[in-house]
Formats: sequence, structure tokens, C-alpha cells
Amino acid sequence: MIDPGDFKAPFIKIEDIRRSADELRARYWPQNSIPIDILAILEFELEIEIRPILNLKKAGDVDALLLGDFRTIVVDQGDFLDERAQNRLRFSLAHELGRLTLHKDLFSEIRHSSIQEWINFFQQIPDKEYYWIEQHAYEFAGRLLVPRYHLKEKLVEAISIAKDAGFEAWDSSGESSLEYIAHGIARYFNVSEQVIEKRITKENLWPPSKIA
Repeated sequence: MIDPGDFKAPFIKIEDIRRSADELRARYWPQNSIPIDILAILEFELEIEIRPILNLKKAGDVDALLLGDFRTIVVDQGDFLDERAQNRLRFSLAHELGRLTLHKDLFSEIRHSSIQEWINFFQQIPDKEYYWIEQHAYEFAGRLLVPRYHLKEKLVEAISIAKDAGFEAWDSSGESSLEYIAHGIARYFNVSEQVIEKRITKENLWPPSKIA
């Protein structure tokens, strides 16, 4: 059993995280259609139960949590039933799938039987180590739900529409232009605008001169 104070996040290259996400998507979502149905991948392909839990957020300020059996992800029941929270829920599920894919060996050394024990463990991990495992899972989830090829395709399309409308000041208008573009793309992937902004930046697709 790992003491949370001794927890060490593994070093994983960003290229390896992206490769893992791309390989999982290719294997379990071969139709390559967008949006990616993360619930179908989890429930039908990986046979992982998605279990709504009342007041999960209140218990530990988490939207979703992979349990130690690696066969169950608990989610906040309120979000699960709220249509307005579906984009956030989808990303949270992809995030927990990232934990399973990238950190299974590490977490297999932690044996907790209850949800609260898992929440307590994560809350006691050193901040620096928790930051890195979160970054790993965030990168995995973003790449899984927003494939680079599809993102670039939609970005080129959105830029072309904006240019036809007379918009040209990409480089000088800074973040506001990126927010404008992300707003138009997010609905296609069923993720938040913030996720699209981060993916465009992380995939080195901004400013538009980089993909001209």
C-alpha cells in the first residue's frame, strides 16, 4: 500500500500520452466519427460501469472517479442527469480513462474499498505529484476527444469563414480571436470552448499563420 505522502507521479512524455490516446481511439472507435462517444467506448467496448452517485461533488469536489477495481467510474448524479453538464461529464470520463490507461500499474498498488477512501487518498497526495498525474490525464482526454486531424480540419474551415466575413487580425488580436474561433468549433466535438482553446494551443495550431 502506497502512503499518499510518498506518492510519485511517473514521468511520461507528452508524445507517449498522445500516442496512447490515438491508439485507444483507433482500436475502440474505428469509425473515426465526431463527436466521439466516450460513454459507448467505456460501457460497451471496455465494459466499464458508469455509476451515478448522489452528491459526489459535495463529498470530494470531483466530477468522476475511477475506482480501484478498474471496472467502475463513479460520476456525480446531478451532472449525469443534467443535459447542460454533458460536455463536462464527457471530458471527466475521458480523463478517468486516461488514469486507467496511463497509471493503472501505479494505482494497482493502492487498495481502497470505498469511494471516500479513494477521495481521501488523492486529497493527501503532494500537490506537485497530483499536478502531474492530472496533467497526464487532461492531455489524454483532450487528445482522445479532439483528434488533431479533425481539429485542424475544423480550424481551417472556421478561419476561412471568418476571413470571408472580413476578419484578418489574428496575430494582433490575441486571445480574443482564439476564443472566437473556439466557440464555433466546440459544439462539433461536444466539448467546452476552453478544451478547444487548449487543444489548438497545445497542438501548435495557433496563430493561423502556422497552418497556412
